[in-house]
Amino acid sequence: MSQIHYHNQPELREPVVVVAFGGWNDAADSATTAIKFLIDQWSPEKIAEIDAEDFFVFTETRPTVKYVDGAQRSITWPTNQFFAHTDLELNRDVILFLGTEPQLKWKTFCTAFLDVCKKFHASEVVFLGALLADVPHSLTVPITGASADNEVMERLHEMDVQNSRYEGPTGMIGVLHDASHHARISSATLWAAAPHYLAATPNVKVTAALLTYLNQFLSFGLDLHEIQSDAVRFEEQVTALVAKDPEAREYVRRLEEQIANGVDPDDNEDEEDLVISPDRAPSSGPLPSADSLIRDVEELLREQRGNGQSQQSDDEEESE
Repeated sequence: MSQIHYHNQPELREPVVVVAFGGWNDAADSATTAIKFLIDQWSPEKIAEIDAEDFFVFTETRPTVKYVDGAQRSITWPTNQFFAHTDLELNRDVILFLGTEPQLKWKTFCTAFLDVCKKFHASEVVFLGALLADVPHSLTVPITGASADNEVMERLHEMDVQNSRYEGPTGMIGVLHDASHHARISSATLWAAAPHYLAATPNVKVTAALLTYLNQFLSFGLDLHEIQSDAVRFEEQVTALVAKDPEAREYVRRLEEQIANGVDPDDNEDEEDLVISPDRAPSSGPLPSADSLIRDVEELLREQRGNGQSQQSDDEEESE
């Protein structure tokens, strides 16, 4: 039985495939949120999906259950789906891939993924990733990239995206990036670094940074003003929360100081330097433990979101 289910097979113009996986290489849900943003913007049609059965351990990545119409329960399985967007104002079409990193049969999964890319004559694949690092929320989001294609790497360098020097264990993005190269499909990765003390918080600032670089890299012509404004408000919100806690304030100040003193967060030659890597836990070095900061900031953000939703509900009731 084929692992691929095709829903529609439109004729696409040398599409570029933009990819994000939930899981290990999606710190603060930043990369998958970028794909969801594009899906919301474009309302693309679903063209294919890779069946979950062969690739997941369902006791680790469990299906979810929810009520439909308040009565019937529905099961939602982990998905790996392809969506097509056509726009005559773009010089080529776009395929969006939104998936969950599988646990099993990675080589077989790569073959299925590339079969879909070849089916629609993909001209390029761009992988989005996000990772945890010792970086402060208050500074510009660090972006690194990689490509085996010299011309693609030159395009990244023109955007001031530096080549990642990471070596070590890798995730599905690294495996697919390599597989794409061997399949002679041009590919690139864009990695954004997220503050590790906001690990469990959907980080709109990191998502906005990924979308900004992707927009420039692929000349999508997207209007990103709204999400970029959301990113500014998010940073201001976190800064205000951190300012209320002396330990948190000092922690962030020390991170800012390390960056200002020229510590390169992408330099892993010196273990004392800040490390940006999708595959290694961030180390705080001489900094104090961030455990309490993580709990406090995330709890305060949850409370503020809850208060905002309650206020919105109250406003809706008053308008009725």
